[in-house]
Amino acid sequence: MKNGRWKKLAAALLAGMMAVSMAMTASAVNLQETEWDISKSKTATNLDENFESKVTLSLPAAEEQLVTDVVFVLDKSTSADLEQQALDMLANLKEQVEGTGAKVQVGVVIFNKVANVTPLTDLATGYETIEKAITTEYKSGTNTHAGLLAGKKMLDEDTAVEASRKYLIFVSDGLTYMYNEEPTVTAWSFWADAVVNWAGPDNWKSKYDSVDPPENWAEWLKTIGAQVEKQGTQYEYPYGGTVEKSTPVDEYKVYANSIDKALYLTYELYQDCKDAGYHCYAMTANTSSGKGLPWGPSFMEYLAGGEEYSFADIQNDIYYLLDAGSKVVDTMGKTDDYDFDFVNDLSKITLTVDGKEQAKVKVSENVYGFGVYSENLDLYDYLLEYDPKVDAFTLSINVPVEITKPVQLTYSVKLANPKTEAGVYGKYDADGSQGYEGLYTNNSAVLYPVATDGQQGAAEEFPMPTVSYEVKAPDPGPAPDPGPAAGDNGSALPFVLVMAAAGLGAVVAVFGLRRRERSSK
Repeated sequence: MKNGRWKKLAAALLAGMMAVSMAMTASAVNLQETEWDISKSKTATNLDENFESKVTLSLPAAEEQLVTDVVFVLDKSTSADLEQQALDMLANLKEQVEGTGAKVQVGVVIFNKVANVTPLTDLATGYETIEKAITTEYKSGTNTHAGLLAGKKMLDEDTAVEASRKYLIFVSDGLTYMYNEEPTVTAWSFWADAVVNWAGPDNWKSKYDSVDPPENWAEWLKTIGAQVEKQGTQYEYPYGGTVEKSTPVDEYKVYANSIDKALYLTYELYQDCKDAGYHCYAMTANTSSGKGLPWGPSFMEYLAGGEEYSFADIQNDIYYLLDAGSKVVDTMGKTDDYDFDFVNDLSKITLTVDGKEQAKVKVSENVYGFGVYSENLDLYDYLLEYDPKVDAFTLSINVPVEITKPVQLTYSVKLANPKTEAGVYGKYDADGSQGYEGLYTNNSAVLYPVATDGQQGAAEEFPMPTVSYEVKAPDPGPAPDPGPAAGDNGSALPFVLVMAAAGLGAVVAVFGLRRRERSSK
């Protein structure tokens, strides 16, 4: 790549990074309230003798077995072709996660008038069980509400798996006319049926004089919601049971019939699944009955929000944690009391994918590339751009991140202003799980995720590790010998012996002197 092109790219990206950093700082309080959806972690080693710490960002989270729940809620009338597409998707997923730390659990709900449930089963060991559940044929009735109730219950009850790793695939022609776990219908009467009450797909034309869908489903649901609330359950009875009270014949158009309530409850429950954080896919079953009653397939299209999903798309959503275009903005830890600086040295920065260190290169001043360089995109797989003015960097992720191949960036920070007074400073929390305050290696690290469908997700914060260090008081050295203490019997004997020896020496000296004097006379 030519230097001129890199300089332009780096300048543009750095400018963008600074704008993101400022926006991030301004909205830090809001980000704290954002629920973490993408599996991720951040860890830090405690400060060494040089007051440095190694920080590691991981996607997905380090030391975590990534488990995924996939629940199929299938209409009994789902075509064999769609069933095979679902099985092909599962076979591919099974192959992708085989031999890795990832795990996929699959549950199956086939609904007719009731929900027929096969509980969550490990895809790696129970593929045949799942295949049998999907291909089993059922007859009699259509109760989409019961199917979704069972599917949501299965996902809700697996509390060990994060909501963001739960997927609900709802396939139907939309031609429902029962509701509740135990099939229930409304005793709805109209001018042509003043005596016998019945529930079935033809109730739509009986009320709306057409098989066409409403012009505006949102307005229709609002109207039906009011009708359902007003009439309550007074006209309901178990499907196949005895009618006790029917709606007035001469006002049938202002009452919700079985189809109305079944569709309304199905819509409400599907929204509940989305609100719970589950990935939801509404797909239209390819059946001939749906072609004759277009209100059914139209309802499924409305649930899907106009999106056309394929099992290949869903497979990618499950297998890829993030798509290209995602980024992480990381700002070093600074307060009035401490100051951590990014160690801007490529030898101290590594990026691994599935534990394998990626090739790295200094692209330009403060810009580093990791992984494979793409001539077509004029980019590396991963690009780290450091801005010394704000002591922050942006890691741009230019390739999809697979759930079975974690991406980990490790870099160093250095405490620029350690204390000199004796004492222990900070508390060490390697992964930020303890919620300690102070000595954060980073003020924040924020993930800006992009999903496999290209949608930009909400910003999500990484946890915040803390570090600590100790400053010891200066060593005063050995204390001087104070000598024997007065009255110390333990030290008196050596003193007496010394003095006695001195006295004896004096006597000998005097005796010798006198001998010399006599000899001289």
